[in-house]
Amino acid sequence: MQFQVPQFIETEDKIVGPLSLRQFTYLAIAAGISGILLFISDFWFWVIISLPLMGVGGILAFGKLNGRPISVYFRSLFRSIWAPSVYVFRAETQSPMPMAELSKKFVSEPKKPDLGGIKNLWVKINTSSAAVPKRERALPAQGQSFSQFKEKFEAVRQMTGEREVAKRVDYR
Repeated sequence: MQFQVPQFIETEDKIVGPLSLRQFTYLAIAAGISGILLFISDFWFWVIISLPLMGVGGILAFGKLNGRPISVYFRSLFRSIWAPSVYVFRAETQSPMPMAELSKKFVSEPKKPDLGGIKNLWVKINTSSAAVPKRERALPAQGQSFSQFKEKFEAVRQMTGEREVAKRVDYR
């Protein structure tokens, strides 16, 4: 069964011509305020107010910083102004320990090794170069070879059904 994976998930849908709904909203609000100012103020005052207002609307609609819309940064700015985060450092004061307690805390006696159990046998097998009696044979010395071990060739069937000849080395 095949599924269609969505492509271009970071692009917004174009609702109003070449503009997304967010871009159209910013430009419409700026144009609406500018249109209202045209009818209630003088022309020179309208020009002075309308140019920066349309500039802010254009920046909010089309501006991006580090691949994110400028409106995200403005939203974070206003959120930090109206609800600032207050970080308070409260140092915890403790009375100094007497020297007797410090010496007890940092000086400890060595633990005795556990000589019994399966865990100890596992540790001996993994960390010891000597053989564990009645469990394994010793490895040959450095100059000797491994020729004493038995080698066998067996036919092995893989999961795919193919047969393959494999070498089996018995280290016991």
